[in-house]
Amino acid sequence: MNQSPNPLARSLVVVTLATLALHPSAAAQAPGSARFDHSGLDRLLKARVDADGQVDYGRLRGDSRELDAYLASLATVALSGLAPEEQLALQINAYNAFTLRLILDHHPVASIKDIPSGERWRARRFRLAGETLSLDDLEHQRIRRQFDEPRIHFALVCAARGCPPLRREAYEGSRLAEQLADQSRRMHQDERFVRFEAATGVLHLTHLYDWYGDDFRKQAPSVAEYVGRELPAVRAALDAGVQVRVRWLPYDWSLNAQP
Repeated sequence: MNQSPNPLARSLVVVTLATLALHPSAAAQAPGSARFDHSGLDRLLKARVDADGQVDYGRLRGDSRELDAYLASLATVALSGLAPEEQLALQINAYNAFTLRLILDHHPVASIKDIPSGERWRARRFRLAGETLSLDDLEHQRIRRQFDEPRIHFALVCAARGCPPLRREAYEGSRLAEQLADQSRRMHQDERFVRFEAATGVLHLTHLYDWYGDDFRKQAPSVAEYVGRELPAVRAALDAGVQVRVRWLPYDWSLNAQP
C-alpha cells in the first residue's frame, strides 16, 4: 500500500484541491498567506484547563468574555484565504470552543449527554465563516470530508472524560503536525484509551477506533496496524504473526470537569 510518510501533508493536498475547485479565483491568490489569531483561545485554555485536559467550567462560566470574543471572530473568518494547515487548525479549535460554549450554556451538567439531544451535537447554532453549523456539521461534513487526517479524532474534544484530553493551548497551523503527533502519542500512552496484553494478543481500544474505523483504515490496513505505528509492542506482535484481537474499552461520558 503506497502511503504518504506524512499524513498531514497528504490531507493538505485534499483540502487545497477542494479549495481550488470551490473557488477558481483561489488559483490566482494561492491559499497560504493568511493566518488566524488564536491567542485569545490559547490564553483561555492555559488558564482554565489543567495538565490532564480537564476544564474549570465554574470559573470559565464566571468570566467567558475571552471565549465569546474568540467565537465572534470565528463567525466572520474567510476560510478560503487561509493556508490549508491553518484551516484545519482553526476548525479543530472551533469545534472545541463551540463545545465549551455548549457546556457553559447548560452548566451545571454531569455529562454532555444530559443536554437534550436536539440541543447537542445536531443543533445548528454556531457561526463559522458566515454559516450556521452544528457540531456534527463541522466534524463530519467539513473536517472529515475535507481532510484525510485520522488524528483529528485525538484532537476533537466532546467534553467527556472518554474523549481525548483537551490541550492547554490552541492548535496553530505552523505547529499542527507536531501538535497532532503529540496528541496521538498522549492517547496511545494512556491506558484509559489504549491497552495491549502481549500475552494474549488482546488490544483494548477506545471506541474512537470503533466509531471512526474507516478513517484510520484509510491510512493502514487495519485498526491494529494503525495502533502499531504508535505502540512498538503491537507492531512487534503483528510482525511475529500474532492474531491481534481488538476489544473496546468502556467509554466514560462523564463531564471533563476539574474536581
